[in-house]
Amino acid sequence: MRRSPRVLLAWTAAAIVVLVTMRVVAGDLGALHRRAHALGPDVGVVLAARDLTLGSTIRPQDVRVVRRPANTVGRDAEHDPAAVVGRVVAVGLLRDDVIGARHLVSGASDAVPDGRRAVHVIVKDGFEPPVGAVVDVLAAFDPAVATGPGASSGRATVVARGARVLALAAPQTDASEEGSDAGTGDAAGSGVTVLVTEDEAQAVAYAAAIGQVVLALAPAQEACCAGS
Repeated sequence: MRRSPRVLLAWTAAAIVVLVTMRVVAGDLGALHRRAHALGPDVGVVLAARDLTLGSTIRPQDVRVVRRPANTVGRDAEHDPAAVVGRVVAVGLLRDDVIGARHLVSGASDAVPDGRRAVHVIVKDGFEPPVGAVVDVLAAFDPAVATGPGASSGRATVVARGARVLALAAPQTDASEEGSDAGTGDAAGSGVTVLVTEDEAQAVAYAAAIGQVVLALAPAQEACCAGS
């Protein structure tokens, strides 16, 4: 059967399109294979499943594992979730951040950077700001037993600014106070560990010894230890 020149031209054009398409696809596949080889095999990487604040202890639900090319992951990235559970966050992490060895420490004391101190205070009003919150530590002094700034001014004194909350303790009870019911005890407040400067640690300790300590939430950007 004789084909018209128009039909033969159309077949020729179709064949050229097919050949060009095959060449382009082959080139793209080759580029993808080369890229995959350069990026390395996929490996499991531990990510933060939620925002993790400084001083918090990692729980199983706080992390998740994804697979990424090995060469796109930092050398200190954690690959086994069991290796991070139970450790303490030394650098705040946002959700979906890769968790690295440098972000974690073994205990709360290791999370204290140079030049800072972790101070435990008892807050009589029971206020428990969340771990990672930024607070100002205020002290109210009885003028009958204290002297100096704030003792007789009628106002509380700020003894630490921008302190980071590292840990919380269960509410304590004090059964020794007069008038308390036997076997029950009166609430003595909540324990809060805050990160302050060396000088502020002395002021906080003094306030806790002879005054009453109160915590006030402060803006996150005012944290004294934001870079730690």
